[in-house]
Amino acid sequence: MTKTTRRKAPATEPVTSSANPLIRFAELVATAGIHSDAQALAESGADETTLDAQLTQELRQAHDRWGLGLLHLQHAARVIRTDGAPGDIALLVDGAPRAQLSDGARAIAGTYASMQAPGPEGRSEWGILSEGHRVTLRPGLGQLRVLIEDARDFETHWTPGAAQTWTRTWRQGDTLAVEVHRPATPATALADAAWDVITSIKDRTFQRELMERSNQVGMLGALLGARHSGAGDALNQLPEAHFAVSSAVVRETGREGREVDRWKAMQREATETLDELQKAATRRLAAVLSGGLR
Repeated sequence: MTKTTRRKAPATEPVTSSANPLIRFAELVATAGIHSDAQALAESGADETTLDAQLTQELRQAHDRWGLGLLHLQHAARVIRTDGAPGDIALLVDGAPRAQLSDGARAIAGTYASMQAPGPEGRSEWGILSEGHRVTLRPGLGQLRVLIEDARDFETHWTPGAAQTWTRTWRQGDTLAVEVHRPATPATALADAAWDVITSIKDRTFQRELMERSNQVGMLGALLGARHSGAGDALNQLPEAHFAVSSAVVRETGREGREVDRWKAMQREATETLDELQKAATRRLAAVLSGGLR
C-alpha cells in the first residue's frame, strides 16, 4: 500500500500593506466594497481640503456598510503630513481624533468597538437622531405613510425583514434614509469564504483532508493550516480580518423623500445592495484565502 503524503500548499510571503497611507486607507474602505479615489486625487495635485473631504466621504460610506451602529456620530478623516507629504491619516469622531491609520486595522476596529452598543442579536441599540423617541411600527403602511409624508425628524425601531434582515427608517432634516442590516462579523465572513475555497478545490483527496481537519479547527483554521506557518498572522494584519459588510443605507432628499412608493423602492434597493455587497465580499475574501493553495 502506498502511503499518502500530507500535502502542504506552497509557501507564500505574508501579505504586507503599502507604506503609502492613501493606499492603506483604500485597503480599509475596500472591506466595505468602496473604491477609493483619494490616491488619484492626490496625484492630480488636489489641495489638502479637497483630499480630506474625499477621505471623509469615503469613510462615511464605509460606515454605512460596516453596520457598526455608529451613524449617530460624525466621522471624518484628515491627512497628517510629514515633510509636506501624506504620512498618516487621522480618523476623527465628532471632531476629535480617535485613531490613526498607522495603528492598524485591528486597533481601529477596537476603537470603534468601544463606541458600539450591540444588542443580543447584533443590531445596534444606538439611535440615529440625537433627540426624539423611536417609533415602533405597526403592521401596514398607514403609520409609516403619515411619518414619511408629514413628519419632521423621526426614527423607527428595527423591523424584521426577509432573509434574516432588519430595517430601520429615519428622517433628518430634508433627508429620508433606510438602512437594511444583516449581521455579519469578520469571523463569519472569513469562515464563509473559507468554505467556498475548500469546496472549490478540485483535488478531492486534499479537499477531504481539509474537511476532516475543519471538524477540529473550523473551516478557516483548516485552510490556514494548509498554507505557510505565518499565514494566520499575515491574515490578521489585513483589514478584512476586522471589518465586514453588514448594512446598506439608501438616502433620498427632496420631494421624493416624502413618498411612500419611493420608500418601498429604497428598501428594495438597500436589500439588493446588501446582498450583492456581501456576496462580493465573500468572493474577495475567497481570493485572498486561496492564495498559495493548489
